Amino acid sequence: MWRYDYPAVMKGFIDRTFLPGITFEVIEGKAIPGKLLKGKTARIIITADIPKWYDYLFMKSPVINQFKKGTLEFCGISPVKVTYISPVKNSNIDYREKWLEKISLLGEKLK
Repeated sequence: MWRYDYPAVMKGFIDRTFLPGITFEVIEGKAIPGKLLKGKTARIIITADIPKWYDYLFMKSPVINQFKKGTLEFCGISPVKVTYISPVKNSNIDYREKWLEKISLLGEKLK
C-alpha cells in the first residue's frame, strides 16, 4: 500500500492487463459488463506501515476495496482473500520471518 492506494507500477500493470475481451466484456445495452474470470480465486497480500484496524476503521480500507471489488471481483474473481502485513517499517527480523513463513504456508496450500 502506498498512500492508501497501490503503487503506480501496479496500477500501470492492471491498466495494461485487465482489458475488455480478456477479463471482462462490454455487453451492449447493459450497465454491468460480463465477467470473464469467473471460477478464478485470488489472494491479496498487502504490506503497510499503519495498523489494519486504523486502515479499516478510519480510512475504510480504500486500496483493498479498490483492488478487490473494483478490479478482481469486477472481472468475476471470487473469493478474494486478503492477508494484511503491518507494520513493515521498523519491524524486526523475527517479525518479518514470521510473516514470510505465513506467506510460504499460504503458497503451499495452492499445490
